[in-house]
Amino acid sequence: MSLERLLAQLADPSELSWKDETYDLALAGDLPATERSTFVAKLIEQAREGDTRAILTLGHLKASEALFVLNAAAKGQDPWSPTARRALVLFGRGADVANEIAHDAVHGPSKMGRIAAILDLPRIGGDIALVALQEALTDDDSDVRVLAWDALVEVLGLARRIQNPEGVRQLTTEIEVMRVLLASEIAALVKLGSSGMREVVRRLAAGATAQQLGIAWRPRQSEAVFENLRRAMFEPDIPYPVKELATLRGAARQLAETMIVRRLEEWDVRVPDILIVLDAAWTAPALEELAASASTPEDLRPKLADAARALATT
Repeated sequence: MSLERLLAQLADPSELSWKDETYDLALAGDLPATERSTFVAKLIEQAREGDTRAILTLGHLKASEALFVLNAAAKGQDPWSPTARRALVLFGRGADVANEIAHDAVHGPSKMGRIAAILDLPRIGGDIALVALQEALTDDDSDVRVLAWDALVEVLGLARRIQNPEGVRQLTTEIEVMRVLLASEIAALVKLGSSGMREVVRRLAAGATAQQLGIAWRPRQSEAVFENLRRAMFEPDIPYPVKELATLRGAARQLAETMIVRRLEEWDVRVPDILIVLDAAWTAPALEELAASASTPEDLRPKLADAARALATT
């Protein structure tokens, strides 16, 4: 009965959701040996024709008899070749196509294809993954950039460094602020986040400690200040708590200023003045970029330009 249902799916996958990347793995896992062989043979047949569901199903089933077909497809340039490379990662053979997966992560034509490759790179690790993930930090899509940061942190073994004793990240380290920068749609902020992460990689390779790099977890402080900041950010009638913000230091100050400058993505007209008061000189390139952008509201451009000049001279 299970085999019949699976073969029916292969013949007519319309019952599957567009989000289903494989045929029914639960049914496939229950097949006796002889029926499994029949199903795998049919999957291989369809994999040769570029059926991406069949390719990934073979990977999840770890059907060794399909390795020859998957290897050939993974080394090719067909539209389904990236999926074949993902299947090899499931086999634990991602290192065989590490260069191709790295290329997918950086140059893949589709966002989801780049994301899939980025998620596979930590399973491969090594220098190829490190280089590709650093390049992916400048992807045009913010979702891809953030996932590249996550994957890079995993490859570098930093996740436990930036978690509290309960295993939760709390945005208390400089490296986490870089993630907030990378999530921005302002190119100058993305550049800071990506260059900051590259510097972390370089200094780690040179033997710097977590404390020296600002990637060691510390208790969260000034929560009341950040609560007041969040309220001011989203309530135009509530003034920014400038005096409280001025007392912040280190990663907390950097995070607060990053949160404020990113409000320019919503054209918060209060931001330029606040950044001047806080003497946030590092934000000047972002203000200059937006002042020159045709997408910026016309009445906000001169204010941004004035603030950028003022901060650039401090």
